[in-house]
Amino acid sequence: MSPSFGYVQQPGYVSGSLEMPQRVKATRIVLFLLAGFLIILGLAALVQAEAAQIALNDPYSPYSGSSGPLGSVFYEAKQEAAAQAEAARSGMVGGVIYALIAIVLAARFGKGGNALRIGTIVYGAWHCIVGTFTLGLTASTAPAAIVMAALVELAAGVLLIVFMVQKDGVAWFSRPRH
Repeated sequence: MSPSFGYVQQPGYVSGSLEMPQRVKATRIVLFLLAGFLIILGLAALVQAEAAQIALNDPYSPYSGSSGPLGSVFYEAKQEAAAQAEAARSGMVGGVIYALIAIVLAARFGKGGNALRIGTIVYGAWHCIVGTFTLGLTASTAPAAIVMAALVELAAGVLLIVFMVQKDGVAWFSRPRH
């Protein structure tokens, strides 16, 4: 009897192999690394939001002065600092949500089917879009850390898409599960 007796042979997939292909493993690693990166960015955004909030509430900060000829300037600076704190908080929430999605996707690679592969492709495409827009809109004015984060996000998105559309990825997620 042959080792594949009783099973339908699928193209590109060796019937006796139950080990995840290298490119699929690499995709899983990219997802876990991206999740860690997004958690670190979320924590950095939280620290930034807290620092802005402390600056707003400090009685000796330049934002506390509201009288005199510079009162309107201080008021505008205080409003800008409040907006930056709120943007940092929303960035933290978004980073944690994206990290959780990456962890869930990566954790399901052993048992997931074709829908998980498609979900990973969509997730990678989303990171490509966000990274591209971040670079396009803020590359000339943003700090180097934001530009580097956008480049990492863009590269991770491209890797996720490329690894999932290759033959190994398609075969792994289309394999029979008994």
